[in-house]
Amino acid sequence: METKNSAFKDFISPVLVLVAICFAVTFALAFTYGITSPIIAENTAKAASEARKELLPDADNFTEADAKPYTLEEGKVYVLETYTADNGAGMVVTVITNSYGGNLTAMVGIDKDGAITGVKVTDHADTPGVGTKAQEEGHLNQYRGLTELTSDQVKMDASVNAVTGATVSSGAIHKAVYCALEQYKEMGGVK
Repeated sequence: METKNSAFKDFISPVLVLVAICFAVTFALAFTYGITSPIIAENTAKAASEARKELLPDADNFTEADAKPYTLEEGKVYVLETYTADNGAGMVVTVITNSYGGNLTAMVGIDKDGAITGVKVTDHADTPGVGTKAQEEGHLNQYRGLTELTSDQVKMDASVNAVTGATVSSGAIHKAVYCALEQYKEMGGVK
């Protein structure tokens, strides 16, 4: 009888305690997620709305457009969402593209005349201080006012320059801007 009690105490009891701890931790994580998830979603939506307003300052409010997303490179570069200004000032297109560190998300503002009003990188995994040089305002500002890019490849487009040492990141941003302009054209501009 002592052996069964000893086996339970030595082997089964610790397992039961660990299972109980796992259940308690899982419940706590699920509870925390349930509370924080709506807050995170609300903050993300608010940040995206502020970024759209920053890229297209003449806009009053935005409505998500019901448009077929434009894609490049067999879906490796694609439009995630398109928002048009309710007052017809233009649109903001969010594009996902592949950069050096992985996916890069960029928002591109385009006015009612088809001119780029701004470019903003909202998410990336590029190397800080190297790939992120292509995300600096000085580089992104060269797209302002352009209505067309001659190529989806930054090296083939004379209208903009790539950042030396960050050509992959520069190319990713260029493809995002090109894709956004093509989305604008596919939609027939702003109506």
